Amino acid sequence: MNQHESRRVAMQAVYLSNQDLKYTANEVEAKTVAMLDLKVLSAYSKELIEGVIEKRDELKGELASYLKKNWRINRINQISLAILEVALYEIKYSKEIEPKSAVNEALNLCDEFADPKDKPFINGMLANFI
Repeated sequence: MNQHESRRVAMQAVYLSNQDLKYTANEVEAKTVAMLDLKVLSAYSKELIEGVIEKRDELKGELASYLKKNWRINRINQISLAILEVALYEIKYSKEIEPKSAVNEALNLCDEFADPKDKPFINGMLANFI
């Protein structure tokens, strides 16, 4: 599994974990493997999933600080939020990818999963961090 595929799996896992915040990283990983019919998760997928879940409150807080007045994090489309969380985690903590590349990868995930009108929003939000 290449890095893009690992990121795609991680984003879907983060989306799943955001549906029920009680899930542990191990539970999310097991559900993701079953849901996507994978043999195993890549090491990079695991790193992203575990990192985002561990830093969830911090990541959402930082994202929320750049929202317009009267906007709340829970108003963001759930797919877009998962993309933002994975990308922000990569920007802040990954030794595998440069921040600008993390933004480009997030925009690629937008093309695959998000509403086209969310792409400029995601790009703008992530630009605040690089």
